[in-house]
Amino acid sequence: MGVSSEDAAGTSAFGRSVLGKNPQQSILNVLRIACSEALQQPDFAARLQEIKQRFYVRDFDGIFLDPANLPVYTAQYVPRRALCYYELFSHPDLQEILRTGPQILCLGAGSGSELVGISAACAHMTQPISVHSQDYADWSSILQSLETAVQYKWRVPHMNYSFSLGNLLSISPELEAHIARSQLVTAMFVFNELFVDKANAMNFVRTIVRCLQPNAYFLLVDSAGSFSSVKVGSNSYMAYMFFDSLAAYFEPVIQEDSKWFRHKPALEYPLPVENMRYFVRLYRRKQ
Repeated sequence: MGVSSEDAAGTSAFGRSVLGKNPQQSILNVLRIACSEALQQPDFAARLQEIKQRFYVRDFDGIFLDPANLPVYTAQYVPRRALCYYELFSHPDLQEILRTGPQILCLGAGSGSELVGISAACAHMTQPISVHSQDYADWSSILQSLETAVQYKWRVPHMNYSFSLGNLLSISPELEAHIARSQLVTAMFVFNELFVDKANAMNFVRTIVRCLQPNAYFLLVDSAGSFSSVKVGSNSYMAYMFFDSLAAYFEPVIQEDSKWFRHKPALEYPLPVENMRYFVRLYRRKQ
């Protein structure tokens, strides 16, 4: 099942009483509040250019282990992803999961796109929902700013947020236990980055297979372009192929190889908000 255009058109109905008539603008308003200090930094443009250069050579440590980069990264990259994730989590299959009041573990999610997007998609709900963000860099101050802005604008007391440090290339027993007790685990724009170290990236795949409980869900989202193409030996594979090949363990619920997110026109935000193309897989762990 894919994310249909009807689903995309209908996302504005979710949480309208909380988010108003233009949910996408409401999301950007939250981010503008949370990122206000970063957006006013005199060296914002220069630091952003350095971040882009490091992305080009896949120097992820150079980006994320420098605390001065994190507010700039959030202000630039989180808006489009938060908007996209709001649309994605408004999909009927994910709404059904959210209505159960799940514990959600968001891997590599320190910048807060998942926190904002999921909160927006759950704004109309009342059941307790736990969102735990995990990352190997310390994003705690960024996440706190986002949580504060979310609660100020949307008043979502049923949402519970937490954060922990951990490296997905060296998975701890604590993280394994967190995977095991979560009803939904997400890896959104993170799996490709793990292939800087192919051996440990495959260990991550094995950990998800081993620790995810029966009937729990795993959501995999990443770029649909060549950036998600992983070379193994002489062959190249899209990142989702590793999990697609595990049909004995995972049942696909949503399966889309290439999906465009296009935001509404005339949105107001201090920086250009780009559209994005991504793939999505929602798997249910088999018994």
